[in-house]
Amino acid sequence: MRYVKQFEALRGVLAIWVVVGHVATASALHGRLVEAKLYNFHAVTVFILLSGFAIAALIDKKPESYGLYITRRAFRIFPVYLFYLALSVLLANLALETWVNAPVGAMQAARIKIATDTITYWPWHLAAHLPALHGLVPPRLLPSTDYAFLGQAWSISLEWQYYLIAPFFIALLTTRMNATRIGLLLIGAVIVAFILPRMPEGFIGGWLVDFTLGIATFYVMKYREKEGHPVRLIPVVKVWALVLAGLLLQRSISVLPYLIWATVIMLVIRARENEGGMAALFSRAANARPLQWVGNMAYSVYLSHMIVLILMLQAVQALGIKEPWSQFAVLVSATLVGALVISRISYVFIELPFHRYGRNIGRSRQAVTA
Repeated sequence: MRYVKQFEALRGVLAIWVVVGHVATASALHGRLVEAKLYNFHAVTVFILLSGFAIAALIDKKPESYGLYITRRAFRIFPVYLFYLALSVLLANLALETWVNAPVGAMQAARIKIATDTITYWPWHLAAHLPALHGLVPPRLLPSTDYAFLGQAWSISLEWQYYLIAPFFIALLTTRMNATRIGLLLIGAVIVAFILPRMPEGFIGGWLVDFTLGIATFYVMKYREKEGHPVRLIPVVKVWALVLAGLLLQRSISVLPYLIWATVIMLVIRARENEGGMAALFSRAANARPLQWVGNMAYSVYLSHMIVLILMLQAVQALGIKEPWSQFAVLVSATLVGALVISRISYVFIELPFHRYGRNIGRSRQAVTA
């Protein structure tokens, strides 16, 4: 299946959404929307759906040994992650000082606790974070295990766990079911249900349904592009309308990521089938250079923005800006600009070169085999 360029723009929008939500809770603004971090947690859910889709597409397109696959994934995820983790370790004491003196925002108390736990248990946090396996460490054993040093990296641990099991998990889901496979799925579900309440937010067991939905979406789009396949007969807009109605009837904000996902997939499918109207407008907007530019480095933006926010909070405190909306305006504009600048640097000099290196490892090994 061809590359879905619109997904790059979606990544960029989601990364900015996460940044703005985190900035809002660091200012003196209050209210239900701010307390919920502008619901940016749901942006991370869409990222997870995207990851389910992307890894299924990768595995389907390039059958390769597990060792080669996981090596390439490691070069994709770890270099820039370790760079921002190192910066966060160096700034750990400054982070605690910043949150103590920060405006009384919605997340101030929680961030002070996280920063305190980070420093108190720093050797153990660092040991769990270096292999990006902190999502497997129960909070009872290590307080604030998910959010130490680089708070948003809980989802990086989650992604890495998915990468580790994805080839086996996708094979289990996509090959013909028999009693053994059904039994394995049931046993796995029971184990996950038993240990899930004891695990942190970054534990993959709590997100397998979302990854599975992303995987299923890939196969729907793949088979829809095959001539004569029954999936091509599905009336996409009508199905989307039914899904939309069903989700809205839930009357819960928790359905927001699935509303976004269903709508984006419907528009992408219609655009790929050369439909006009909203699908064409969506594609033109998504393919615009600014959104593609941000989308390409969305991973770096996601990792860098809390470091930039801490530095910007120091500046706001030094300038004596206390009016809530003025604080927010200065923080959000400065953090966005700063995150985009530092992310461009890390994308060009760290993320992109290592990504290319990982891909070249695959090509060189395949050439030797051939």
